[in-house]
Amino acid sequence: MIKLTKPLMRALILALLLPLTAMAQESGEGTWRLNLKDADIRAFVTQVADITGYSFVVDPRVKGKVTVLSSAPMNKDEIYDLFLAVLQVHGFTAIPGEEVIKVIQQVDAKQNAEDLTRFEQTPSEQLVTRVIAVNNANALELVPILRPLVAKYGHLAGVAAANALIVSDHENNIRRIENIVRDLDSPAEYEVEVIQLEEAWVGDMVTLLQELAPDELGRAGGGGESPSRKFSVTADERSNRLILRGDKNFRDKMRNLIHQLDQPSASGGTTKVVRLNHGDAKNLTEILEGVMGEVVREAEGEGSGSGGTSRRNSTGFSVFADEGLNALVLRGEPSMMQEAEMIISQLDVRRAQVMIEAAIVEISDQLGSDLGVQFAVGDEGGSSTPVIGSNFNNVGRSIGDVLTAILSDSVITPAVGGITIGAGQRDRDGITWGVLLQALSTSAAANLLSTPSIITLDNQESEIIVGQNVPFRTGQQATAGDGLSNPFTTIERRDIGLTLKVTPSISDDGLVRLVVEQTTEDVAESVDNAADIVTNKREIKTTVLADDGETIVLGGLINDNLRINKSKVPLLGDIPILGKLFSSESETREKRNLLVFLRPTIMLDKAKSAEVTDEKYQGLWDINLGVREKLGLPDEKDPPPIESVFKGKQGMVDEEVEPLDEAS
Repeated sequence: MIKLTKPLMRALILALLLPLTAMAQESGEGTWRLNLKDADIRAFVTQVADITGYSFVVDPRVKGKVTVLSSAPMNKDEIYDLFLAVLQVHGFTAIPGEEVIKVIQQVDAKQNAEDLTRFEQTPSEQLVTRVIAVNNANALELVPILRPLVAKYGHLAGVAAANALIVSDHENNIRRIENIVRDLDSPAEYEVEVIQLEEAWVGDMVTLLQELAPDELGRAGGGGESPSRKFSVTADERSNRLILRGDKNFRDKMRNLIHQLDQPSASGGTTKVVRLNHGDAKNLTEILEGVMGEVVREAEGEGSGSGGTSRRNSTGFSVFADEGLNALVLRGEPSMMQEAEMIISQLDVRRAQVMIEAAIVEISDQLGSDLGVQFAVGDEGGSSTPVIGSNFNNVGRSIGDVLTAILSDSVITPAVGGITIGAGQRDRDGITWGVLLQALSTSAAANLLSTPSIITLDNQESEIIVGQNVPFRTGQQATAGDGLSNPFTTIERRDIGLTLKVTPSISDDGLVRLVVEQTTEDVAESVDNAADIVTNKREIKTTVLADDGETIVLGGLINDNLRINKSKVPLLGDIPILGKLFSSESETREKRNLLVFLRPTIMLDKAKSAEVTDEKYQGLWDINLGVREKLGLPDEKDPPPIESVFKGKQGMVDEEVEPLDEAS
């Protein structure tokens, strides 16, 4: 018995195959003739590897006998193409990779990626995967048409988003499918058509058409868009027109459907009540009447003929305000109603608030000094009394007051603000004399601080007044026209004090524009020869810009007045040193400084408003603690809730003041 080794078995197999195979090479031309009959497919792969120089990896399931008859010489590429055709006939295929070519079953080919870089031209029998773009037709509609043309082991699918086909098949068959798709993907007669609606609203019309024609417009009960996007209906809300895009059949169908739907409303218009959340119904009515009135007038102008006469467009609009409910009643055609609702939605928003805090600081200082000497000598027995004297009215008492006191044996009251020395005598002969020496000095200082604050809406004027209501005399009559006594006096009351009037405007970047009018007025001291009350008034009117929380100075007044009043006897008053006895001098200096500061705080939401309120309440509680300390009451670290202010109590301190009074 002969034992067969592996080399011996290979030699035996080749010896058996050689009678059945024939391969001849044409020298010098690089061509081969390949003829096989019932050869093992693995031996066939080996021969192709020797000819092409490619490396192959063969699936263990690749088995069978092949027969190849070739009469004409073939080059290396043609041999490889023949090799792919033989594999296809037997249910196998070759998938090229970066290094080797895998020989596998056709059913597993579409799960493997191919690398065709090794080929200058893709072999016609090579199994490949390709994406075919569809420009005009619907890719999903082409799938059932092309599927029978694809091999059973191949793959065909449509991509709706990209409107393309994915095909996995042999190169030559994919070329055939591309030619078929190119023939089917011819552009149709697509055109754009504009239809003007007379009665219906374009927004509602588009919704109806999408429900009635889901196949063309890609809507099925509110579904997505059409995959091919070749048909479309677009609403031009500005002019209430529909824009159709598609072929003639689609446009004819849509046009007939639109004509049937574009009918007058059964109610002759649309009425709607809009409840406002933040806006004012009366103000919004004026805005809408102005804006929508312009739209109606423009529509009327478009319909005017060449003869100069205009016809009213069917589009009308009216708005009414219900101030009790703060609501708007709108009536008009759908296009006008939608535009009005859009305007209302943009205007009916929560308005920001601004807290304006002002600080008015006024510092005044007044100094005065008076010095004067007066004398008089008179003879009661003579023809005239007095015969000589000096009398000045710019300092304290006059010399006449001294003589009157001497004659009446009364005591003269000294002037206020300094020292007054007076002397005089009346002798038996009727000679009366008197001397008055006065040295007066006055000073006054005041430091006034007012800090009013007010909260107002954005672009809303606000005003705060703190002061008195003072009566002013406007007329008086002591005797009636008939001579009978019928006196009367007419008065007018006017607010005197601090007035702050502000209009804030908030910009998008948080800047506040303030139109400010600030007035400080008080009643002055009595003025000589004044017929009625005299007031001092300081007023600022300006427009400024300030950031949120920024403190700015609006302006101020620095006033320095010096008044000197000197009276003297001619010649005698000019004598050095002794001239003081014949003169009187009064000097007054007054300084006044007034500054106005302003700080705006923007409150955009409820949280900011609550924060500002708590801050003010905490300041009030700090004042209350100071009062409690002065009254000897126990301290309370935590303030009561702010709601306690609205419980009808007289005050946070008054409740405990009463028991304190009873105990005392």
